[in-house]
Amino acid sequence: MTDHTSLIQINPDPRILTLLVIGAEDNVKAHILRQHTLGVTDAGLWSKPMPVPNCADKVMCVLNRILA
Repeated sequence: MTDHTSLIQINPDPRILTLLVIGAEDNVKAHILRQHTLGVTDAGLWSKPMPVPNCADKVMCVLNRILA
């Protein structure tokens, strides 16, 4: 299995907030769409779902946001 943790870049800039959502793919997508509907984040800014290592039924999506 590929180690996907290397794909997630942690930015040292203190203004950057990294959000990580982990769960069943349908639930993760529903959460992202809910945040979009509420105007919290644009759904297109999240990463594509990536499998969670050693957890076959879970995916993760990442979003980096700059805090003002």
